[in-house]
Amino acid sequence: MISRRTAALGTLAAFAASTAKAQTAWPAKPIRLIVPYGPGGSTDQVGRFYAEKLPAVLGQQVIVENKPGATGGIGAQILAASPPDGYTLMVAPTSVLSIAPVARKVPFDPEALVGVARLSTPILVVTITNALDAKDWAGFVALAKQNPGKYWYGSSGLGTISHLTGEVLTRTAGLQMQHAPYKTIVDATADIFDGRIQMVFDTSFMPYAKSGKVRAVFVDGSTRLADLPDVPTASEVGLDLTSFRSRGWFGLFAPRGTPEPILRRLSDACAEVADLPDMKDKLLMVAQNVEHQPYGKFDRQVHDDRAYFAQLLKELNIKLD
Repeated sequence: MISRRTAALGTLAAFAASTAKAQTAWPAKPIRLIVPYGPGGSTDQVGRFYAEKLPAVLGQQVIVENKPGATGGIGAQILAASPPDGYTLMVAPTSVLSIAPVARKVPFDPEALVGVARLSTPILVVTITNALDAKDWAGFVALAKQNPGKYWYGSSGLGTISHLTGEVLTRTAGLQMQHAPYKTIVDATADIFDGRIQMVFDTSFMPYAKSGKVRAVFVDGSTRLADLPDVPTASEVGLDLTSFRSRGWFGLFAPRGTPEPILRRLSDACAEVADLPDMKDKLLMVAQNVEHQPYGKFDRQVHDDRAYFAQLLKELNIKLD
């Protein structure tokens, strides 16, 4: 006669075996990749670059779905409510997982998500409108100081990395500027072209700088960009934004509870994609560095950055709720 204990152990072993088999078979169907912003911005660009390359590594399609709203919160909410089976993922920037949760009430539990891998780090490209008679950063600063409180900088929303970049940059430079938050940074395009706002700093604006539709006045990288060789670095124009820059990233996220083997395989797959010969060039085209950080280390960084931004918001006296 089989005891209850033996039967329970058998059931547990069968469950463990079926779980292991499911994990081994993963992925057995296409993977959904949520982008919590609209098409065309930096997050969308990074997500689509990886979605294009990951199928060759994982053996399944990766389908991008744009889910904008609540400054990235709607996409994160959808991910948090998804089964932790490795078939729904999200690519997101610092703003969604490390700034918003300490800046305002968000429609998701940040602890319900786990950082799988860092995909890239942005190179800050500071652009100004051609409507101003300013040829460089020094010229812009001179005009802004002559017109305190009259110039505007655009961001992708309240409490985003581009918003905080604006606050840090303008205060570092001693400028008084107004903040114009947009639903997505793409929405700021027409306004900076027409001179209704005067400055934007976002990696997705680099093509506009190359084409001359806006003027790039500096990049916050350690060296000049090959695509913008005449544009100086922040240090060359007398600014030190090093500690702030190190907190910017784009990462891959999954629902917490996703099996460890799947998380590690996803992280390894992202590392393989990051090492592809053309990936560095693709990301540099949109002012991004390929900087893979594996599962475990990246999830810790996400948590550490929350503490950093909570303190920064306090120092800047920024209250969003």
